[in-house]
Amino acid sequence: MKKIIPASGTWICAIAAFFVFSNAPHGFAKPQKKPAGSGQENMDPLVNAAMKNMETGVWSVNGTVTAKKPIKLQGLLSGEDFDLAMEPGVNPNTPMREIVIKNKAWICSDGETWHATRADDRLIYNWAHVPIMADRKLPPFEKVGSEQRNGQTLLHVRLKVPEKNINPKELPQYWLVLDSQGQAQYIGHTEMPMFSQARKEVMYCSFDYSPAKEKIAPPPLGAPVDDKAYGFNDIEQHKFDWKGKVVRLEVTPKILESKQIGEDTYRGFFKDTATPSHYGIVEFPHDALVKLGFLKKIADGAHASEDLEKMGALGRTEGDPVSFYVQVIPIGEKPAARAVAVGARVIRDPDGSVSYTWDSDEKQTAKSPPAPGPSDASDNDLVNRGIEKAKNSDLDGAIADFNRAAELNPKDDAPYYNRAQARGLKNDTAGAIADYTKAIELGSTNPAAYNNRGNARAENKDRDGAIADYTRAIELKPDYARAYYNRATLKKEKGDATGAAADFKRAQKLDPKLVKEGSAADSSSKADAAKGEGTGTTVSLLEGKLKLDVPSDFSRDADDPKTPKTMAKFSGPDGAWGEVLRGTHGLTPEKLEGYLKMRVAEYSKGFNWLPKDSHLQWLKKDIVTIDGRKWADWRYVPMLKGTKDYSHSPVYTRFLTTSYKGQLLEVTFTSNLNTAPELKQEIDRIMNSVHLEE
Repeated sequence: MKKIIPASGTWICAIAAFFVFSNAPHGFAKPQKKPAGSGQENMDPLVNAAMKNMETGVWSVNGTVTAKKPIKLQGLLSGEDFDLAMEPGVNPNTPMREIVIKNKAWICSDGETWHATRADDRLIYNWAHVPIMADRKLPPFEKVGSEQRNGQTLLHVRLKVPEKNINPKELPQYWLVLDSQGQAQYIGHTEMPMFSQARKEVMYCSFDYSPAKEKIAPPPLGAPVDDKAYGFNDIEQHKFDWKGKVVRLEVTPKILESKQIGEDTYRGFFKDTATPSHYGIVEFPHDALVKLGFLKKIADGAHASEDLEKMGALGRTEGDPVSFYVQVIPIGEKPAARAVAVGARVIRDPDGSVSYTWDSDEKQTAKSPPAPGPSDASDNDLVNRGIEKAKNSDLDGAIADFNRAAELNPKDDAPYYNRAQARGLKNDTAGAIADYTKAIELGSTNPAAYNNRGNARAENKDRDGAIADYTRAIELKPDYARAYYNRATLKKEKGDATGAAADFKRAQKLDPKLVKEGSAADSSSKADAAKGEGTGTTVSLLEGKLKLDVPSDFSRDADDPKTPKTMAKFSGPDGAWGEVLRGTHGLTPEKLEGYLKMRVAEYSKGFNWLPKDSHLQWLKKDIVTIDGRKWADWRYVPMLKGTKDYSHSPVYTRFLTTSYKGQLLEVTFTSNLNTAPELKQEIDRIMNSVHLEE
């Protein structure tokens, strides 16, 4: 019997792991092989040791991130915690400062008022932390030289690449602080380019690091005036003696008006419950109105409650009063005080400190079942850690992590799918089938789940069940060559020569190598499965009207409430990424050609991050018809001087743009850091799978 081909051990990652962050910079590093016979000293252990030392303790950081304009960054890092200030900030001439300590986070954009924010909002942390992030695969480094700075010996190393014509300043470089024995203590200085997915540009980072004497501490918010809930009238009467103090404010559950007053700030107009005839205004961080339940989504601009209701944005309109904590800030001599939101619930820590969160419903919190015991990782972290253990053949450790992840989030299919993979590698066929089945019951539409359950059923001699699973996998992914091949194999065993021939023919058309080199495919072992090619899944957007096939080496990023027009974001190998935008411009079908000409002219001017001796080479910039709909299909690569093809270009980018219900709909995928032919082909396969129907 021919061996059934698995989905190459596709591990479903909850978070992209290597240099991929939401709204974070991507390093340029790609592992490279050392040239054979190199006699140079190996610098990698020193770099790794310096980074490892910086995992503990508190470190001062001071430097710049430069794109079109420099951004100054300074503060403290301590593991996952940080206290960093960025200048310029949201407001002119005022640095923005953010503090995160474990799961608590605060942000200040005006120099005096602190808001509760999300602990996973880590953009500025990533800028400063990526250069010293340990436990990741690093390319080899080579020694440049040694120098003395402030009485210290610094070893200068830089990324080692075979190309001779690369400007050394464009490569990641480190200055390692050494002790008297020549051992690396920490990274004293680093310079490197990074690509910002949020900004779509290369940013040049330069940072100094040193041990810090200070500790990271919460901002001095202070405790509430008391536990009584106040109204706007109370705040007005006490606006001067309560200046800077925290007060618990209680309002009706209905918002009367919402207005965007800044890039990151919204104003809510409410009726107060302490004095029903009194009204007042509160300013909020960008997503606080949603977190508190007043709005279902942030609505740009100014809107009365009637408008919000028509837009489907209005949240609570009845029920119990809503209370939250604010910090009182009088505006000059005006008769009314302005309140700036700090949080919805106060937390008094055992050490006496006070912090605020956006957990809005205290009663519901009290009724909720107790949280699971402390864990050293979230369910997403555990899934990813389990995947890495499985790839390193620690299957028991992987299964333990998947077990814990399933306990923390029993409705997530990822732990079950990955545990099925691990159990399959341990020859626990029954356990694998049970876990694939559980993942499918939880809503997994990953065709690999059906293909691999079919493989397990085939091992148990359940040919009909296996064929049914392969058929379902093909329904979910019509170009699933492996599923056709596996179904052909079983049909042949059952004596269905005609059906087997049709499936083999289809598999060969989709993937000639799969069938042509059948002997090699047949001999693939389960141990090889964890390293193989992924199969991906179909992503469905716009209530199922827009679909695209995304391979398994691309992961979908978490949605960001700050970018509501971004329907989906993806992170791929070697810094590749994709994005689906909706509604950024009004666009009717007859304006599509004009839009394309405008964007092509805009891009043809070039980008300041490209080498000076390069130009933009357009591979296509046409209006095409796909399934009866007009699309703008435009693609480019930056061509370096003296090159004849795109193989050394840093970027291959492809856009598909159309008009959907009078608004722009745009799909973008780019290789971003490495235009290898296979990655370009993968991006083209994604874009060629885009299907939109009314």
